[in-house]
Amino acid sequence: MLDLHRGRILREVARLGSMTAAARSLACTQPAVSHHVARLEAEVGTPLVVRHGRGVRLTEAGRVLVEHVEDVLARMDDAEERIAAIAGLRAGRVRVAAFPTAAGGLLPDALARLRDRAPGVSVTLTDAGPPEALGLLRAGDTDVAVVFRHEYLPPGTDARFREVALCVDPLRLLVPAAHPLAAAAAPRLADLAGERWASGCARCRDHLRWACGEAGFVPDIAYATEDHVAVQRLVARGLAVAALPALALALHAEPGVAAPAVPGVGRRRITALVPAGPRPPAVAALLKELTAAAAKIASAGPAPPDGPGAGDGAGR
Repeated sequence: MLDLHRGRILREVARLGSMTAAARSLACTQPAVSHHVARLEAEVGTPLVVRHGRGVRLTEAGRVLVEHVEDVLARMDDAEERIAAIAGLRAGRVRVAAFPTAAGGLLPDALARLRDRAPGVSVTLTDAGPPEALGLLRAGDTDVAVVFRHEYLPPGTDARFREVALCVDPLRLLVPAAHPLAAAAAPRLADLAGERWASGCARCRDHLRWACGEAGFVPDIAYATEDHVAVQRLVARGLAVAALPALALALHAEPGVAAPAVPGVGRRRITALVPAGPRPPAVAALLKELTAAAAKIASAGPAPPDGPGAGDGAGR
C-alpha cells in the first residue's frame, strides 16, 4: 500500500516544481523531501520526477499518481465533512470559490442567511475566476465553485461534477450618456464598430470579440481591466464603450453612463459546481441560499445607470 503522507509530499513537489520549495512549504528539510520521493519511487518501481532546469517535473507515472493522490485526499476531506455533519448543521464547514461580481452580488446575502440558519457552520470564500475556481474544485481545495459561462459555450465540466443553475445574467451595452447611440431609436451593435472598448477578464474579452464578430467587426479593446467600476468610469469619461453584466451594474451604477437596448450583446449563465454524489448538509444548505439570493437579484433587476436609455433591459 502506498504511503499517503509521501503522496502529499509528491503533490507539493508537483505544485511548486522544486524539492526545495516543497520543503519550505511543508516546513521540513530538502533531504527529507528527496528521501520520501525516493521511497515512493521504490514502492511504485518507476521514476516519478526528473530534473528540469533548477527544479523537477513529474514523469507520466508521477502525474498519474498525483491525480490519484488528489482524488484520495478529496475523498478524505469529504469523509471529514460528513463526520462533522452527523450533528446536522450544528457543525461542519463549506469552502466557496467565486468570481468577483458573484462574490459581491450573490454571496453576502446567501452567507448571511446561512449564518442565521446554521451559525455553527464555518464558511470560507476565495476570489477566483471560473477557470481557477474549477481548478480548485478538481483539486479538492473548495466545495462549491460559483462560475459563469456565456451561453454559446458548452459546459466545461465532466461527470465528476454537478451543475446547479443559479441565474441568467444579461449583458448590458454601456455608452457615455451623451453618445448618439444612447438616444437612437433602433441602436445596433454594429454602430459601435469604430469605437474604443473597455473589457474585463480574458473570458469576457473573448465573448466581446465573438459578439462583435457576429455583428461584422473586430472591437478595438484599448482598456482591459477586471474592475467593473473602472470600466464604468472609463465609459462615463467618454474614453470607451463597454459591455458589462447586469450583476456588475447592480453593485455599482456610475453617473453619466447610458445602457441602450441593443440586441446581440448576449448573456451569461451563472452556476454553482459541486462534486457529484451525496452533498454534505452544509454544502446543500449553502446551495439553497445561493439559489434564493440569485432569484432575488433576478426578480429585482439591475440598478440602471444614469442617462438616456438607462431603464432599458438590453440582453434580456
